[in-house]
Amino acid sequence: MEGLYTRIMRRIEPTKEDRRRAAEFSSRLLSSLSGELLRRGIEAEVRVEGSFAKDTWLKGENDLDLFVLLPPSAPEERLREVVEAAKALKGRKRERYAEHPYLEVEGGGYRVEVVPCFRVESPSQMRSSVDRTPFHTEYVKERLNEGLRREVRLLKSFMRGIGCYGAEFRVGGFSGYLCELLVLHSRSFEGLVREARGWKPGQVIDLEGFYPDPSKLRLLFPDQPLVVVDPVDRTRNVAAAVSIQKFSTFVLACREFLRRPSERFFFPRPGRVLGRGRLWRLMRRRGTELFCVTFRTPPVAEDVLYPQLRKAERALGFALGERGFQVMGSEVWSGKRLSALLLEVFPSSLPPLEVRKGPPPSAPEESFLRKYLGKRGTWAGPYVDMEGRLVFEVERRKREAEEVLEGVLKRREGLGKHLGEALAEGFRVHRGRAILGLCREEDFTSFLSEYLTKCLPWYR
Repeated sequence: MEGLYTRIMRRIEPTKEDRRRAAEFSSRLLSSLSGELLRRGIEAEVRVEGSFAKDTWLKGENDLDLFVLLPPSAPEERLREVVEAAKALKGRKRERYAEHPYLEVEGGGYRVEVVPCFRVESPSQMRSSVDRTPFHTEYVKERLNEGLRREVRLLKSFMRGIGCYGAEFRVGGFSGYLCELLVLHSRSFEGLVREARGWKPGQVIDLEGFYPDPSKLRLLFPDQPLVVVDPVDRTRNVAAAVSIQKFSTFVLACREFLRRPSERFFFPRPGRVLGRGRLWRLMRRRGTELFCVTFRTPPVAEDVLYPQLRKAERALGFALGERGFQVMGSEVWSGKRLSALLLEVFPSSLPPLEVRKGPPPSAPEESFLRKYLGKRGTWAGPYVDMEGRLVFEVERRKREAEEVLEGVLKRREGLGKHLGEALAEGFRVHRGRAILGLCREEDFTSFLSEYLTKCLPWYR
């Protein structure tokens, strides 16, 4: 194992040149932004946070978090003033919004997030969720040594290789801070892997021992596969973003890595990107029908957009299932210009006949009888089937899956504010081969290829 880890570290640990470059770049940014804030009369402290500050970043990572700490008494409007001041920095800029505005700057080979927050005395006094980030940095820096930083880098690289790295809603995986806490808990990458291979949904980790009874934690954070209590804020689950899919993938990867250790878990082969001819042959061979709903990408941050995309995905799948269609799979995608909801349906068309079964024999049947007896569209019934239930045979109202999809999309009920606005402007339902026309959109070919050939990364 040690030989394997050494080979991996050679590929993931930043070199002296990487560190020098990052230090010089961040120093220039700090100086430039501090000077601009001073020129505008804004009292604030500018600090580097995140993995760069904790020295747990991976070679090739170019994300830099620059936090602007305002006095706790500063008015809310000062957050906006900080963002406006940061626009003086060189590079391509894009304003983002979460709880409050922040700025994304690309330049010099780095992607920088300038995040205003308040310099509070403790997380209990925070005015926004990002106010706790400096406490996270200090907590980790005080407890990590050089050896543990190595273990954190191994865990982050492992998470990235198996497709579980990142707490963004688009990923639903493990954040960098969560990886650091897991290493502090187990004291090594391999120790964590050996422990995690036996994890079940509802796993609890409480580094500071805030909750002696883990069952209380499961009540506090119900339906979350992993609960890791934030050591600087006992009311927060650091692993709240981890989906059951990513949790299960991580547990499975730990088991298989211990059975057959390989660099493939850290550096998998890239997914296949197929040509249109190959994609169409795969689509036909499946014997199902693919539908792809496209619309303008709303101008909001990914962490705002993706929950709404997932919500719409569930709503469309539920509506199809309720009408008698089987949803074989679904996925969401978002590009700079268009976003898409992909659904795989079987069959795409249902017969005119629909059998409606009533309540079990022990339950009252009056309302069921009133609903169908003598009504237009009732073809046969009532009669009692072999299970002892009342049955009517009626005319199916919507026989085409495309009709069902369009009905939900036109109503736009419960699909989220920004998504609803985008759908109101217009949408298109692409079907079958017509979906291949979307391959001219950035990264859509990769998305469709991944959907049709999906496979755990270390098996590629």
